[in-house]
Order: sequence, then C-alpha cells, then structure tokens
Amino acid sequence: MTAAFRLPAQTTLPMPDQSLTVQFVDPAAPGTQTRPGILVLRVLTLGLPMVVTLGLGALSLVWFAQDGHLSLTEGVLVAMAVFAFYWVVLSVATATLGLFWRATIVPAARQGLTTAILLPMYGEPALPTISHAVTLLSGLSRVKTRHRYALHILSDTRDQGAALAEASMARLVAARHPGLSVHYRRRAQNLDFKSGNVRSWVQAEGGAYDAMLVLDADSVMTPEAVIVMADTLAADPSCGLVQTVPRVAPGTTLWQHLQSFASEVYGTTLGRGFALWAGDEGNFLGHNALIRTRAFASSAGLPHLPGRAPRGGVILSHDFVEAALLRRAGWGVRMLPQARGSFEDTPATLPGHVRRDTRWCQGNMQHLRLLAVPGLHLLSRFHLAQGAMVYLSSVWWLALLAFWALQGVFATGAPVPALSAMPPVGQGVLYGVVALMLLAPKLIGIMGYLTEHRRTRPLDNFALWALAEAALSVLLAPTLMVHQVRAVLRTLAGVNGGWAPHSATRPGLVALTRFHAVETALGVGLLTLAAVGDLSPWLLPIGISLSLAIPLSWLVQREMRPVDATLSLAAARP
Repeated sequence: MTAAFRLPAQTTLPMPDQSLTVQFVDPAAPGTQTRPGILVLRVLTLGLPMVVTLGLGALSLVWFAQDGHLSLTEGVLVAMAVFAFYWVVLSVATATLGLFWRATIVPAARQGLTTAILLPMYGEPALPTISHAVTLLSGLSRVKTRHRYALHILSDTRDQGAALAEASMARLVAARHPGLSVHYRRRAQNLDFKSGNVRSWVQAEGGAYDAMLVLDADSVMTPEAVIVMADTLAADPSCGLVQTVPRVAPGTTLWQHLQSFASEVYGTTLGRGFALWAGDEGNFLGHNALIRTRAFASSAGLPHLPGRAPRGGVILSHDFVEAALLRRAGWGVRMLPQARGSFEDTPATLPGHVRRDTRWCQGNMQHLRLLAVPGLHLLSRFHLAQGAMVYLSSVWWLALLAFWALQGVFATGAPVPALSAMPPVGQGVLYGVVALMLLAPKLIGIMGYLTEHRRTRPLDNFALWALAEAALSVLLAPTLMVHQVRAVLRTLAGVNGGWAPHSATRPGLVALTRFHAVETALGVGLLTLAAVGDLSPWLLPIGISLSLAIPLSWLVQREMRPVDATLSLAAARP
C-alpha cells in the first residue's frame, strides 16, 4: 500500500510444476559439496543408533531362544521393537551432538537482499497477527543494514467479515507507518492451501525480490534473527533456504507452557544436533525461514499427486518436499540455530494439538509416495521417511503393546510371548535400556540448558517445571499414541481431514469426554485385564494413563495465572 523503495517494473516470476519422474538440476544453482567432517558426523549419528538397536534385538532373540525354540511371533516382536526403537536412539544421538554445537559469527552482508516478509492468513484474528509482522518490519527499518524489507499480507480468509477486518488493519498500518512498505491481497480461491498461497505470490510479485521470509500467522521473530538469516543467505550463493529452529512461545494455558518448556530446553539441543549432521541437506519447517526467491520458483513448484486425497491430490506437508526439491536442484538447505529470536505458538489445548497433528499425519504419510522421486539427495529421502515414521512408529508401538497385553493363543497354539519368559537379569537390562533411551533426550537437554544459562537466567523453578513436563508427557504419551494411530488408519482408509483453521476455544467436559472416548475405553479395558490377571504388569501404567485421558486433558488446558506464567522458562519471547 505504501512503498519504502522502488520495485522493478517486471515482478512476475514463472514457477512451473516440478516433475516427480524426471530429475531436475537448476542451471542457476552453484551446487554444494558436503564437507568430510559432516559426513563423519552423519555416519556416527545415523549409524550408532542402528548398532545399538540391532544389538538389543540380537540380545532379545537370544533370551527368547533360551528354551531352544524361537517362534515366529517372538521373531516378529523383536523385529518390530528394533524398527521402532531406532528412532528413539536417533534422537538421543542427535541431542548428544547438539551439546557440541557452537554459534558461528556471520559477517554483515556486503550486498544486501531485497526481502519480502510473507504473512499468509487463513481466518486468524487480524489485529494480533498483523501487529506481530508490523512490529518485525518496523524493527528492521530501524537497524542499519544493507538489506531492505517489505511486508506482504497474503489472505486466504473465507469469511467476508474477517477479510474486511484484515484489509482495514492493513490500511491503518500503512497510514500510521508511511515509511514502511506494507501490501495486502486476498485470493478469490484458496487453491492448494498455504503452499498455493505462497506460490501465487511468487508468480505475481516474486520477481521483484531476492528473498522471501515465510511466516506463519502465529510467527514472532526478532529483527536480529532475521538479519542473521539474511546475512547468511547473502554470504553463500549456493544456499537456497535458511531455516531457524523456532521455539514455542509460552501462551496462556498449562499445555502451552509445558510445550514451551520442552521446546526451550529439549528442542533447542535437538535442533542444534540436527543442524550439525544435516549440513546443507537440512529441512524446511514451513515457516520462520528465509528462501532465495528465484531458486524456489525454479525448483520447488509442487504438482498434485495422482489419485484422490488424502493419499493423492494437494501435498499438505509441503515444506519437507520443497526442501527436498531445492536440494535436488542443486541448492543448499541449511538450519540456523544461532538465529535464536524465532518463535511460534502452539494450540492451547490437547484436542487442538491432536487436530493439528492429524493434518500433519495426513501430509507426512504422502511423503512415502515421494521416496523414489529421481534425483533426491539420500538425506532428503531420509527426512521424508522420518516425517512419516513420526506417525507410523505409533502403530509399531501399539502393536508391541498388543502383543504383550493379550495373553491369548494364536490359531497355531503358540502363546503370545511375555516379558516373564526372559530371565530377571534380561528383564532388568531391557527395562533399563528402554527407560534410559526415552529419558535421555530430556536429560541431555537439561544438561545443555543449565550449562548455557546457569549465569544468565533465574533457575529457581527449573526443577519444578522439568518434573511437571516429564510427568505429564509420560502420562499423556499413550493418549497421543492412540490418536496418532487413528490418524494413520484414517489416512490409509481414505478419510480426508482437509485443512481447517486453528481453534482457540477450550472444550468443556462433555466435549472432552466425547473426544477422548476411545483411549478412555482402551484404558478401562486394560485395567479390566489387569484385574483378572491377564495383563503384563509393566503395561499397567499405560492402562492407568489412558483411563485418565479426560481429566488430564482438562488439567492441561487450564489457564495460567500471571504468577504461574512467571515460572515458565519461555519468558524470552520478544
């Protein structure tokens, strides 16, 4: 609506669909070479978990075969456990590597980038959403730098009243800040959801900008973080995308504060470790990332997948795929943990989190169809597989629980194996290894956080928040597992969940009872089996946790009072 700098006359930029059957290399891409040191880190980080899990599997097979017979059921059980457990040990290795990460100094850019800040909207409240982006743009305008910035509000809002509020807010901002470049447009049809929204802007106006900073409606970023990203992109002509490691803002409910604590303490260490072994084969999270516009246009146009949604049609989890296509075309994709002023919100309630997770599941399951796309880097294929395994692993874990929970007999007459078949020493070792691997990323994150912040932040309530987060995450893990299994099964059954706007409402007790009916029934069933002696004792806590799904969900959506909120470590939000 106003312009702080003159744009070129030609702003259109073609963004063709990329072929998923023919390899593509962008002629404009300088290409990247993986440094030998990063290759060593990858072998260690990805290989050692495989050694650990295979060793644990071999030991389990020896224990089960002590009676001179190894049944097919026991072999399948061990194979499933090894496959599911690999991803757990991988997170331990990644977190451990994150302890050794150190920030590098990025020199100021000699030649600045003309950057568009893209704010896609889909029915979110106009005032706070646009205000955050304007605050960022205003802060950037006051910093002495060679980079130039403009804000583009890209509306896909369907409600006419909400769209009028957005346009009014944009006009008001432009009038009050005549020195800022603020633009607003609303699409008549929201084709292909967020990826289509960004693509529409690239095709119409992307030619005027060197780079685009892609936000979510709930993104909050500091000017300092954006400048570090811009300097990094300007300094490396081979880099096509710079992704921050966003932290979760504390929000207003207990659930949001717990998620914020986990993000601040555990997520930061995991993100740093991932950045070290990923190198220029990193990933895109869909927001809080700076992208070279022409590289994106020439390399990352997403086609529709053959078939109908949810397995076909629009690629919902577009970010992983766009990163893979950028890397295939010869552009680097880099994670940048030192851009610390990068935040996002999380749903206020457990049902809100599950609904968003269900949409992510549908998108990530589509990635399995893309693993064989020609020309993808091996690590890009690994990222796509890992995204799907976030949800498929829940199916594996539930199957393992079913093997041990039911003490019936298959048609062959072979009993389902129980942990009691193992000697006491074997049981102790298995329990200890599993518990250690599950808790290790948290313990490593705590170690890293205390080392870094013991002199700069008050830690009076750190132990309280660590214990609360650990306890509630353990209690809620079975509930989340059940919902992820449901999401996988719905996707495989062809049920399309679509793309719904986030809901900020807190459900009442009746709605919570209806939402958590399945896991509550499973929990009651497990407790019934325990009462008649047909349940392995180590599964009793899972039955108790599932039975408590409704009160736990009610508890974590509790509004935090201001005095409670001060206990949160996530007070670093700008």
